[in-house]
Amino acid sequence: MFEIEIVFSFALFALGLYGVSSGRDFLRIFFSLEMLLNAVIMILATTAHYLGFTQNIVLAYMVMVLATLEAAAGLLIFAAANKVAKVLNPDALQGEEND
Repeated sequence: MFEIEIVFSFALFALGLYGVSSGRDFLRIFFSLEMLLNAVIMILATTAHYLGFTQNIVLAYMVMVLATLEAAAGLLIFAAANKVAKVLNPDALQGEEND
């Protein structure tokens, strides 16, 4: 079971690394960074459980839940920017210029 969880975590990390390196839009990079964070936390929690250090695993999973909530907040910001400005790429949003 330990090997399966580690392989899954490394696959998740590799997928996130590919998304960060090949991503050109905001959402792909944002979610790829979240995948990288979750993969590292999964590796640490799995290794800690395998070695018998089970005291802080709940904290690790709580960090994963908070990272998921952060990703949801980022998605909501993207959706709001899309609805207000009718722009799919948040980098293309223009701020008001004060001259």
